[in-house]
Formats: sequence, C-alpha cells, structure tokens
Amino acid sequence: MKKPPFALTKKPGDVYGFSIVLIFLSLLLVYINLLNRPSGDLYVSVYIENNYINQYSLYQNQSITFQQAEYPVLLGDIILAIEDEKIRIEQETSPLNICSEQGWINTPGMPLICAPNYFMAVIEAPKI
Repeated sequence: MKKPPFALTKKPGDVYGFSIVLIFLSLLLVYINLLNRPSGDLYVSVYIENNYINQYSLYQNQSITFQQAEYPVLLGDIILAIEDEKIRIEQETSPLNICSEQGWINTPGMPLICAPNYFMAVIEAPKI
C-alpha cells in the first residue's frame, strides 16, 4: 500500500488554532448581528390578504381587534396584543388555533402569521 504524500496527524497547535478561528468567527457573527439591528422606533405592521392595513407603536401596550365584519376574509375576530415590546395573537378563530399558540414575538422582521385568516403582523421600522 502506498503512503499518502501528506500526513493527517493532529499536532498540539492545531487545537489552539482551530479554537482561535472559531472564537473569532463567533465574535464576528455577533458584531454583524448588532450592526444590522434597526435603529429608531419599531412598529407592528399588520397585513390582511397581503394588503397593508396599518402600523401600531411597539412601545404602547394595547389590544387591537380586527373584526370579521370589516375584513370578510377572516374566519372570526382576531385580537392582536402588544405588551412590553412584544406581540402575539391573543384570540382568533381557526381550525387548529395555531395562530394564538405561537406565543410572544419580539424579533424585528419575524412575522406572526395566521394562514387560515390571511393575517400577518410583523415588527419592523416605520413606513415612510
């Protein structure tokens, strides 16, 4: 059997070198994540059937009701709760109630989706 042209043996410096590179990449990822945070006030934008409805301040605790009478595509009334800079679907009507079981969301850009009702709420920067 032929001997390979290089040896795959672990040397003492390999572990340290790999650890340093891994730590550097982790810190770089955290730094990039901090730079990409939206600046200024954040708002909750609401969409029904992919149409922009309104935006609400994320810093004012409130419950907003979207009524089926006003939006016929909804299966029932939807109550969106905004508390302590987080949002959630407090009450809704759907076959499995997955919308209200999603819980609280506080990450900008992450949508809160209620597919059977064609309802979506997203935390984002204000619309101009």
